[in-house]
Amino acid sequence: MRFIVFLVFLFSVQSFSQVKKINEKVSTDNSRKVQRRAVTSSLDRFSSVSLSDNDSLSIKKVITKAGDTIAPISEYKIINDKLGLTTFDTILNIKKQYAFNYLRKDIFGLLPFNNDGQTYQSLKPTFSSYNNIVNMGFNARRFTYLNAEDISYYSVPTPVSELLYRSVTGKGQNLDALITINTSEQFNLFLGYRGMRSQGKYVNQLTSNGNFRIGSTYFTRDKRYQLRNHITFQDILNDENGGIVNTSMFDQSNEPYNNRETITVQTEFGSTLFKGLRAYLDHSFQINKSENNKALLRHQFTYEYLSNSYQQQNANPFNSAQPYFGQAFAGSIYDKVRHTRFENNFDVAFDSDKVGLFAVSAGVYNFNHGYQSIVIDENGDRIPHRLKDDILTLGGSYFLNKEHIIADASFKQSVLGRSLTDLKINAVFNLNENYGVEATYQLQSKIPDYTYQLFQSGFIGMNWYNDFSNETFSTLNARISSPWIDLEGTYQIITNKLYFSNDEVSLNANGRYAQLIVSPQQYDKVINYFMIKAQKEFRFNKWGLDNTVMFQQSIQDDPILNVPQIVTRNTIYFEDYVFNKALFFQTGIVFNYFTKYYANEYHPVIGDFVVQDQIKIGNFPMFDFFINAKIKTAHIYINIDHFNSKFTGYNYYNTPTYPYRDLTFRLGMKWNFFN
Repeated sequence: MRFIVFLVFLFSVQSFSQVKKINEKVSTDNSRKVQRRAVTSSLDRFSSVSLSDNDSLSIKKVITKAGDTIAPISEYKIINDKLGLTTFDTILNIKKQYAFNYLRKDIFGLLPFNNDGQTYQSLKPTFSSYNNIVNMGFNARRFTYLNAEDISYYSVPTPVSELLYRSVTGKGQNLDALITINTSEQFNLFLGYRGMRSQGKYVNQLTSNGNFRIGSTYFTRDKRYQLRNHITFQDILNDENGGIVNTSMFDQSNEPYNNRETITVQTEFGSTLFKGLRAYLDHSFQINKSENNKALLRHQFTYEYLSNSYQQQNANPFNSAQPYFGQAFAGSIYDKVRHTRFENNFDVAFDSDKVGLFAVSAGVYNFNHGYQSIVIDENGDRIPHRLKDDILTLGGSYFLNKEHIIADASFKQSVLGRSLTDLKINAVFNLNENYGVEATYQLQSKIPDYTYQLFQSGFIGMNWYNDFSNETFSTLNARISSPWIDLEGTYQIITNKLYFSNDEVSLNANGRYAQLIVSPQQYDKVINYFMIKAQKEFRFNKWGLDNTVMFQQSIQDDPILNVPQIVTRNTIYFEDYVFNKALFFQTGIVFNYFTKYYANEYHPVIGDFVVQDQIKIGNFPMFDFFINAKIKTAHIYINIDHFNSKFTGYNYYNTPTYPYRDLTFRLGMKWNFFN
């Protein structure tokens, strides 16, 4: 079946879709505008594009000696559900330094694990759903996985390619390549691959990830029919060592422990493999021919196959009476779960220039999640091997894009199958070019992830079948953008919060859990979460000082949602031209810091994080030094991460048992080619 679906999509590679209108206005103003931010949250197609004087392609038009015309950069468009309409650019600014990482985006609020390609510790709760119906789970595996909304589509006047290289931790490399071409104004094809292999510094820490994507966009000459699609093949392989056994070895960091491979880990034989195949189609048709009042039909189809496996050759490597992950049914472990989803969404919409866009929608969803075994747990209860859900939803949406206001509202409610609710209202007010306000309210009644409902493992204590209530999130978010400061605030009320808890609370000599045998729990009390974040960049001629500070607080009776109160990032840098303006460069220091808190522990078997209240991490400085250069359309990055690690103490961790990275030298390059 998967092969047939693949062939159908491979030979229908054309795409573009969206009932919503695209505003292709491009601004060359360097100020950050709230319109761009509004796109991220409301998923509309409006965006402003900032260009800089170091952008090699910011010129309006160039005619070469051969008579060829080079199109302006505004014609090289990128369309993304999260970011809206942007463009290829060759700007080198401080934002590019923040995005010089494996995820290629600003990861403020995320703490990367020691090795590239591993998971991330979240310093702020995101509560973002990979799918707003029901998710597979294994959320710690999903940071590097490209979801449907992460895929970008393109429209380019000439072929464009992008190559990125980035060094990793130990032996290996990180490569990301993209090529896109318009065979005509109506049809675009793109092909991309991101691959990474990194050895790491500790025993059994190898990562090897691959993300392949292919897709296209198409529209008819009259633009009444528009279509886009993509296919992705992804595999995320991680060797899992379970964390270090004796943290005092790391804290001392004396010989012989400066060689990280000599530090004992929980297992030298564990590994996980998360795989995914997705075929996605999104197309719309305008029934009438009116330019100002359009009647539209839209259909979205998604087929996705996911699997997660955990294997460990020796279930009890230390022959202990209390193995770290508990007793096992056999001497080795091989857990594998498979997840298949079919999604069909249908919209009937009316789009008017005066009153906006109204749409009525229906969604049909089919989920199949299961194992190929039946487990009888230690209490004699039978753990089923499969869950199936068929859900029908009805809803609607409204979208308005005027000169000074953008409004977006959507609602979805299940009428058959599992109960769910998703209501979102977003409004953006652009007072002028420099001032803007955005407000968002969202109410979600969310079906529990499948890993909370059903889990089977070769470890006896980690098998369960539960019928939990829906989690409920009521969220109010506001943003203010101005030349003086950018502010963002969030207030959230959470009920029926689901989390993983450790059932064995005995501690070892280092104050860490002696065992990590977990089970899902549902918190029956209300959690209130508050966050405020401020960002401001100061410029002094060729010097810059960029500051981002976040304060957050969880109000709860028990330590379930744990976050550091303060997270900050401060960057001082210098930039200038040299060699008769042939080279533009930046150099500076980035300071990252967060206060101590009870950080969640990572559990490789369940692929998620576990709530704990025994050990606090944080309160350690992280200084990164960088020198970045730009030559035409090429960017060169030279970074020294955490260069202060040897003289500010070795008490730095991602979780209670996973140390943060040591001093790491990185070299990278990103090069765009416009033919």
